[in-house]
Amino acid sequence: MDDNLISILEEQEKVLRFSAVSYSELAAIGNRIVSEAAERGWKVYVMIRIAGFTVFASAMDGVSANNAAWARRKANTAELTGRSSMRDGLIYRAKGQSLSDRGLSSLDYTDAGGSFPVLLDSGAAIGSITVSGMASEEDHQLIADILSEHLGREIPSII
Repeated sequence: MDDNLISILEEQEKVLRFSAVSYSELAAIGNRIVSEAAERGWKVYVMIRIAGFTVFASAMDGVSANNAAWARRKANTAELTGRSSMRDGLIYRAKGQSLSDRGLSSLDYTDAGGSFPVLLDSGAAIGSITVSGMASEEDHQLIADILSEHLGREIPSII
């Protein structure tokens, strides 16, 4: 298990929390993710959900319905566990456990990176911010970079 990577992901989750958050703020974050992806030359699908309700979704030219399906599965994982889909996957793969070992269907969940929980200062997870289209690490770090910028907090990077 890459303990250092898991520690970095956990640190990001501790730092990137909201005291309160609105749909309009999340839409601004979603638009900023799309803008940054375009600047990087990436083609991604972005989805933000609160309590299972989609408050933002954007598909860039070049993505497919497959990206939306991956985003849904990543978001389901982050919302179930209250941690990033990447950290969740690393933890359970290190234990030698698959999704089915955990009673989860790969049709609805994935251990791929790219979904970050929307966390309140209390630690409560109220939703997710998800990116699909690039490598797991890139999808994840794009979200973390934009949240870091938005919240004005420094975080360690995984890439």
